[in-house]
Amino acid sequence: MSLRLVAGLALLVFLAGGMTAPSQERERKAPAAETAADADAAREAISLPEGSVKKVGETRYRIGEIEFDARTREIRFPATVNMREGGPLEYILVHERGKVHESIFTTAVSPLALQVAMKLLRYQAGYGDVFNRLLRPEMLEKEGGTEADRGDSLIFHFQAEGAEKAVPVYEFVIDGENAEAMTPGGWIYTGSVVEDGAFMAEAEGSIIAIYLDHLALFNMTREGADIDERWGARSSAIPEIGTKGTLTIQAFVEPKEATKEK
Repeated sequence: MSLRLVAGLALLVFLAGGMTAPSQERERKAPAAETAADADAAREAISLPEGSVKKVGETRYRIGEIEFDARTREIRFPATVNMREGGPLEYILVHERGKVHESIFTTAVSPLALQVAMKLLRYQAGYGDVFNRLLRPEMLEKEGGTEADRGDSLIFHFQAEGAEKAVPVYEFVIDGENAEAMTPGGWIYTGSVVEDGAFMAEAEGSIIAIYLDHLALFNMTREGADIDERWGARSSAIPEIGTKGTLTIQAFVEPKEATKEK
């Protein structure tokens, strides 16, 4: 990643303001077709004030508390355990002023800054067919997307301070359908959306969703992603509330065995 690229993105217009209190709970709906079509262009207009991106190593950069590596495309930032029992659980991660009553982790980092880091690392965002299951059958052909148009697949790990290893975040979620841990796998970088000049992941504080939310940065495609009461916190795997650590974002590579089965 060149400094010219960093400087060029940093000069783009800063669309989103500060974090606001989360809005009243919304009924989850698939984004309108025109929203999906315009989302990429709107996201390209998002950046931070000049000087926000700092080089801290040969291939490493920092935006506030977010650190990312241009070579490995890995992103790291602090997060705190917020919830370890009960449900329903709708998010893996939200901003500390987001919907904290529905999320395992919280963070103080800006979703907007995280979006910029994703762009700088050339991760591609896209809705694809992620929200198709929220559409009525008669609307699928007109409004639905395709798997080929999904954004990049990512995997998240959390390493508590003092812990020897990082744990994939799906191990912290229990599936109410079978009372077992969530199945392994990644999340899709759907990238949120800009509405009335505001970057909605920043406005709502929604970052990694379990229950489908097109305003969040990342969404999953597992069976049951459209059922808000299916998921809960897996207390046997989650550290104590208040535990601080590092959340890592990496590109997800599907195991060869799973690829062969498709």
